[in-house]
Amino acid sequence: MIEFDGKLKADDVLQRKLRSLPNVDVILSSKTMDVLGYGEKVTGLNYLSRASGLKHHLPLDGIFVQIGLLPNTDWLKGSIELSQLGEIVVDRHGRTSVPGVFAAGDCTTVPFKQIVVAIGEGAKASLSAFEHLIRAEDIDVPDTEPAIG
Repeated sequence: MIEFDGKLKADDVLQRKLRSLPNVDVILSSKTMDVLGYGEKVTGLNYLSRASGLKHHLPLDGIFVQIGLLPNTDWLKGSIELSQLGEIVVDRHGRTSVPGVFAAGDCTTVPFKQIVVAIGEGAKASLSAFEHLIRAEDIDVPDTEPAIG
């Protein structure tokens, strides 16, 4: 396992389990540089140790990719409430701090960052947005009919 940071951030129980596995090495403070392969088969990986600056090669038969845990929400700063981790703060309906703005998925404060959870939260937020729109009295709906005359 290659981790960019100098420490793992998973729960302690998961870290203990990971480190107990005989077929796993944990490499901290390192940056993946290249995934190598032949045809459609992975053959290895090159990484850079951020601590020493040295490049290393690992021969491998395959990889699992996990990219980032911090949401890409910097562009929302100052316009919507974000948690200390940069997640969009939502209630159980997917409502944000801005009326009429809804959010769902891994960028929100909903726990369990899993695809199936994000899908369900997306459905819930879209239904909440629909309900918000049908209950709003003063929504300016543009005229979509062509002008006659």
